[in-house]
Amino acid sequence: METENIAKKHISVLLHELVESITIFLDRQNIVVDATLGMAGHACEIIKKLNSWDIFVGFDADTRNLPLAAKRIASLKNLSFNICEPGQEFSRDPNAINILLIHSNFEHLKAELANYSIESVTWIYYDLWISSLHVDEADRGFSFREDGPLDMRFDITTGKTAADVISSYDQSELRQMFVDYWEEPGSTKIAARIIEQRKIEKIKTTQRLVDVIESVNTHPKTKTRIFQAIRIEVNGELDVMKQSFRDAMTLLQKDGNIFVISFHSLEDRITKQMFKRETRDCICSDIICSCGHKKSLKVLTKKPILPTQAEIQDNSRSRSAKARHARKII
Repeated sequence: METENIAKKHISVLLHELVESITIFLDRQNIVVDATLGMAGHACEIIKKLNSWDIFVGFDADTRNLPLAAKRIASLKNLSFNICEPGQEFSRDPNAINILLIHSNFEHLKAELANYSIESVTWIYYDLWISSLHVDEADRGFSFREDGPLDMRFDITTGKTAADVISSYDQSELRQMFVDYWEEPGSTKIAARIIEQRKIEKIKTTQRLVDVIESVNTHPKTKTRIFQAIRIEVNGELDVMKQSFRDAMTLLQKDGNIFVISFHSLEDRITKQMFKRETRDCICSDIICSCGHKKSLKVLTKKPILPTQAEIQDNSRSRSAKARHARKII
């Protein structure tokens, strides 16, 4: 019940901006992919816009998000839809909005869609912020505000935990992680203190890590940066983004759209660079082009979309959000 209460309080960032940006095609079947389903806040509003023969696909690496999202979608009124949850056979209903929920990281976007004979899509969007469940439930280890185990995995069924990273990385690896992912000025001292303190006692909880960080620097931003850097490392977030974006480019139909909401400067930089790359006919440095790359995107946001002051007041977590939008032209 506590999990459901947290889910109900979740506020989707840049909801109006995303929903308003989506144009539903009337001359073809719309296949919309939510790469980061979460609590289905964005999804519910987008599903309301779909035609009865369209397909909506939601990806989430967290098994706990999917049933909550399905329940929220099922509560929508005056719509005919067919929901296929993980493990169920995807039997398409031609007279309903077909909703397919997939338990997978969006790194596997193309392969997972192929399993359901989906080879192209008309829309794909990403909301790269972690959900309220991750932040507000202590046992996930994402936040330093509540004491809990150092986990930080989006998918708790696989992979290394934050505690594994803290206990196994050497000093140079820890320092490099803090520098690469947040350019934290205290990286060297914090890495050294972690090595020193883990010899005394294993660092297995969020509070223990906070104590170690604060023994070097008590500024709240330092804790935020260190926790986010570890989370990015645990989940391989930046490499996953790059792989998923490459797949998205091959999946999008002509006039299809990609919309990315990011919350970290590195995420926004990757998005901007990827968009820029796909607006060029040549990406090699040869005098005579040998790469064969063709311009495939038109960027629709010269500057990133930012939350309004009203949204920031209603949801302080939205303050660092930036969104970029582009359209496939070939």
